[in-house]
Amino acid sequence: MSSTRWDPGIHRFMSPSTGLVLEYIVHRPVGASMDDTRRNLIVAQCPGWGLGSEYLQQGLSDLWAPSSERNQNGLSVYTVVFPHPRGTGGSSQPLWTGQMSSMPNMGSDLEDLRKHLEIEQFPVLLGHSNGGAIALGYAEMYPDRVQKLILINHQIIGMQDRKTDKLIATKDDPAYRGAWDNLLNRRADTDEELTDSVNAVWPLYFYDPANYTDELLRAIGDQKMSLWAYRYQGQCDRSVEHPTQMSDGLKYVRAKTLVIFGQDDMIIGLKIAVRTMEIPGAELITYRQCGHFPWIEKKEHTLRDIRRFIEGRQH
Repeated sequence: MSSTRWDPGIHRFMSPSTGLVLEYIVHRPVGASMDDTRRNLIVAQCPGWGLGSEYLQQGLSDLWAPSSERNQNGLSVYTVVFPHPRGTGGSSQPLWTGQMSSMPNMGSDLEDLRKHLEIEQFPVLLGHSNGGAIALGYAEMYPDRVQKLILINHQIIGMQDRKTDKLIATKDDPAYRGAWDNLLNRRADTDEELTDSVNAVWPLYFYDPANYTDELLRAIGDQKMSLWAYRYQGQCDRSVEHPTQMSDGLKYVRAKTLVIFGQDDMIIGLKIAVRTMEIPGAELITYRQCGHFPWIEKKEHTLRDIRRFIEGRQH
């Protein structure tokens, strides 16, 4: 197996099945051998609508480079690969928007990545939010290709559990007022306008926005979100041929599965997590006083539970 495709940094390859160029980013622990890299691999899937993976790279960096203070007890470290969905980052936009980014299409991109990396299975496949839907869809479509699956505040395409009453109740809360002003007046005709608009509504994704929104914004950095991906990704998922495909397919997942959810997520509610328990043997962990980004509002808990699950230790 060539090591160049595993070197730290940005990589691109052409999918033989679609002709699209697909990008992924590798983070490896210092001194990791190729055997360690293959054995201790996490593929972390970001959302398909244009957010990118920088926020996950920043938020999960402890998995490959824990601080010396935190690593006094010899924490396990992993190689983490961040694929960019079609139309985001350096990955190609399809010529036909109908092929943009529906869950089945993006699941097939993960299969192309597995083949490119020349591995039989993903030891760990992790997905957050819409990225969780992509990861889950892959585990349904390719049940023998995932050993362990970690879903964090994930979507199930075809299901909704937005906490509308709770969201509306935040209108009078000063911590959320600016987000509501931007949400009600949202307009975006460029990548820059979309980025400003999305960044302005992040407080609605937190239980404690005053203390944690800035951390997410720092993690996102100065990248521009893709208006093209934002417009077409949701459109594609809303028009999938079989709307109940994901919920019906839960029973086919063979991967050992961990679901992590913030109990106070107003965007994707706990009904999604509970439904996911139809995966045979799945484990559910929820955190109180936590919204859509558990590794920010409950960092120690989230990283501890991810490591415990991967290492096979009891909760």
